[in-house]
Amino acid sequence: MGIEQEKTYRYLIRIFGTIALMITSYNEYVSYGAVNQYGTLLILFLYILIIWVPKIWRSRTIYIILSIIIISTALYLHYQYGSVNSSLLWPLLFLSVFINRDYRYVTIIVSLVTITVIALVYAFSFGSLLAIIGIFLVVRSSQIRQNAHALTKSHLDQLDQAHRELQEAHLELQEASAHSVRYAALEERTRLAREIHDGLGHQLTSLIIQLQALEIMQSTEPEHMPERIKQLISIARQALTEVRIAVKEWSNDEMGLGLVALKGLITQTGQRSALKLTFVEDSPITEWSIQTSIVLYRVLQESLTNVLRHAQADTASVHIQEKDHNVYLRISDNGVYTDTDSLKIGYGLKNMKERCEQQGGTCQFEPVLPHGLSIQAVIPIGNPTQS
Repeated sequence: MGIEQEKTYRYLIRIFGTIALMITSYNEYVSYGAVNQYGTLLILFLYILIIWVPKIWRSRTIYIILSIIIISTALYLHYQYGSVNSSLLWPLLFLSVFINRDYRYVTIIVSLVTITVIALVYAFSFGSLLAIIGIFLVVRSSQIRQNAHALTKSHLDQLDQAHRELQEAHLELQEASAHSVRYAALEERTRLAREIHDGLGHQLTSLIIQLQALEIMQSTEPEHMPERIKQLISIARQALTEVRIAVKEWSNDEMGLGLVALKGLITQTGQRSALKLTFVEDSPITEWSIQTSIVLYRVLQESLTNVLRHAQADTASVHIQEKDHNVYLRISDNGVYTDTDSLKIGYGLKNMKERCEQQGGTCQFEPVLPHGLSIQAVIPIGNPTQS
């Protein structure tokens, strides 16, 4: 039950309670004398005051004072004017049900005092017993309703908290995935820079040494200079060729962060294990969105982890291809899996399928003859501007 529904419920209870009090008071005391009627009106007024007074004006002290006045007035009417009806006190018990939440122990004491007065002073009839049973049922149903409301609110708060935590974890996971892709790309570019430095540095060092020797040879062995110049030109051309190859590879890597990350992951895995890996681009590769790059990176990462842990393979190949606005990533190994074995879809493989499907793609597992497993992920390329 929501807050507005709770307010409406309590408002309707007040209206019905007020009407019931007025009808009961009129039916029971219309035939009595003026003093009884005035006393009844006073008690009725106090009841209405308890029912309708705003919450900011309520207090434990006021509730106790009003309850004492009601009980005292009822006893005064009974002993002085012969009022034998206990109906003036029963509403005090019903009201304690709805005030119970605010002044729990005070209402319990007031209820016990009221029941004691009714039992000792007035005739305890069968109707009184039914009234007590009715009050008990009302109290019990009200407690059940309040507990259910509190439990529902607690569950909703827990769900909201869990939802917020899940959203935060999802955002953190996306950030971590993007950082992993960028880190792998950075490591791959660092490797390329190191290769450029090592290869070109060696060629330039050799060229400098040859030029220094050529300066000496000019005065001692001038007849060998043409041959030595040809060697220097060959070294310079070889250095230039290496620079062009490295720059071309770097330029291709700049087209897409995702492709660089895949290459970096393959290089890392090959360096840190005995697995022999090959990487093949079966078509020209364009730029991908960061979402597509992350999914492909995670699929390749989980696939290589699966090969290292379970496949018992010594070679694996990774093929990447673009076709019909989709990226096809296939990882194959020569492990122990055969088509006669039932493939156990564990958490890792299941997670791969879910990642691909969330991106609008697919992920399939097929046996490789004579043994081994092939994993193929098909992901829409996506718009690079989304990254």
